[in-house]
Amino acid sequence: MNKSEVEICKTLDENTYKQVLKNGLEVYICKKKGFKKKIGMFGTKYGSVINNFVDIQTDKKIKVPDGIAHFLEHKLFEQEGENALDLFSKIGVSSNAYTTFDHTVYFFETMDKFEEGMKLLIKLVKTPYFTDENVQKEQGIIAQEIKMYDDDPNFVVYFNALRAMYNTNPVRIDIAGTVESISHITKEYLYTCYNTFYSPQNMFIVIIGDVDVDGTISLIEENLRLYESDYDNKKEIKKIETFSDKEKESICKKEEVKKMDIYMPQICIGYKLDVVDGKEAMKRNIICDIVSDLYFSKMTKFYEEEYKKGILSEEPSLSYEGTSSFSHALVFASSIQIDKLKEDLLNYLEEIKNTPINEDMFELIKKKKIGEMIRRADSLNVSYRRIIEALLGKIDIYEDVNILENITKEDISEFLKLLNEEKQVISIVRENN
Repeated sequence: MNKSEVEICKTLDENTYKQVLKNGLEVYICKKKGFKKKIGMFGTKYGSVINNFVDIQTDKKIKVPDGIAHFLEHKLFEQEGENALDLFSKIGVSSNAYTTFDHTVYFFETMDKFEEGMKLLIKLVKTPYFTDENVQKEQGIIAQEIKMYDDDPNFVVYFNALRAMYNTNPVRIDIAGTVESISHITKEYLYTCYNTFYSPQNMFIVIIGDVDVDGTISLIEENLRLYESDYDNKKEIKKIETFSDKEKESICKKEEVKKMDIYMPQICIGYKLDVVDGKEAMKRNIICDIVSDLYFSKMTKFYEEEYKKGILSEEPSLSYEGTSSFSHALVFASSIQIDKLKEDLLNYLEEIKNTPINEDMFELIKKKKIGEMIRRADSLNVSYRRIIEALLGKIDIYEDVNILENITKEDISEFLKLLNEEKQVISIVRENN
């Protein structure tokens, strides 16, 4: 057995162990001493934005329908005649799965059935079962899911902003695809995507909890051997090749307005940004979290004035999303006076870019965020999200702690300058009257 590397975080009083197995699979174990609950995760660096790639078995370039990563997630957690949720439930374990733009994860949570849960998780992920019949059945189920989200104003205002921002990047398309695109998914497509992106060198296992590190690594290796006959012989690891159309620097559309049967209109103001590496993306994420408190929280003058005028009742928020293929910042807010809120927000966003940052307020918020990070270290969910963000961004696991502790108000100012009006889009969902 190879020796595990360990990353130690004194701020959070926490250790995370990493080991790359012979077949390229990355294993991360975040040791939580004294915790009863444990989480086991098996994931792949494959999400909805990856549709053009080289089939790892045939070496031929292929384009697959939108939504296939999410479709694969649905079908993989199913065995012949049995659903994964039911199988986990039978051993007293809760489970679920999710797909994002850039990764897919299958997981379980348990108090005392960790070994049984880990064995079942590996079996389900490593034994795909696709037929013409179960694919056709799933098309109907996911089509209903897509239609349901089309009636959700939060979803609509978000994706309309992405569609306004991006010209060709697949991030502009719902993670689940469209009713039309999923109708073209076949079992052959599913097996092609599975064989390419569910190969060990593209996958990871994350364990959170008070487990024996060496014993858990052995458990994983033993169970992987059941489904990989050549596991003990290091095989040639083929590089996964993906492709995408070059995205224009310019936005696609300045504004998108949708009318729906809602009471509270919503707005999303988006800024298309340059793509950056994992460390810088994490830094932008942290900056946006600070900016939300610094400029949009209930303790700000902007919120107080908008509240007194009856324009705001909930705090606006600023968030960042970025991978190796896209990057943007999004401001979300809602108001029954949506046109006035739009005007005030746009003026305010330009104003803060040219206004000196209050030093005392910045330091107060920074200390608050560090305190929140330390408190949230007790959350297993926060721990696994940190690890997954780090492994996808190819950075140190506790890089977020280091970034937050060393961030300056100059970093905030530099980021705000990136919010360029030329790269700004507006998405509004308003009442249907």
